[in-house]
Amino acid sequence: MIICRSLLCPLIAVAAAVTVSACATDNSTTTPPRTAEQTVQTLTQKVPTARSSVVYTAENDPNHLLGRPGGYLSKASFTDSRINTASLGGTPAGAVDLGGSVETYADAAGAQNRMTYIQGITKTNPVLGEYDYTAGSALIRVSRFLAPQQAADYQIAAKQIAAG
Repeated sequence: MIICRSLLCPLIAVAAAVTVSACATDNSTTTPPRTAEQTVQTLTQKVPTARSSVVYTAENDPNHLLGRPGGYLSKASFTDSRINTASLGGTPAGAVDLGGSVETYADAAGAQNRMTYIQGITKTNPVLGEYDYTAGSALIRVSRFLAPQQAADYQIAAKQIAAG
């Protein structure tokens, strides 16, 4: 048995107790962020005309942002059957024009920054226009070929996803 003859032992005991309690966390209440693929799956449940299309990797991401500094963590696309794809011949699979895409970021600020960037580009070039909605750390990009009332389905779904 060790007997402490100074004030140092009680201080060490308190410090050890604080360290142990600070390290204890309850992970049962934290959920990992949704991936773009999971968000697209939720969209296809909420918008009946939407279908999952492409799940991107760092190798096939057309923007070369997936997993790169300042880029998104995941990206997936979807189609929407209300878009007349015959008039969009030659549009590559996964293009926003065919329905849309979801990009996920580390936080909501990342999604908002990307949306602001895209909207800045489309202001000067309406041909690149699209509907953009955030849902937490996800940016939902929707084809300009949908009428505003049709795109509103995605806006409603984004609000529902953000609400959890």
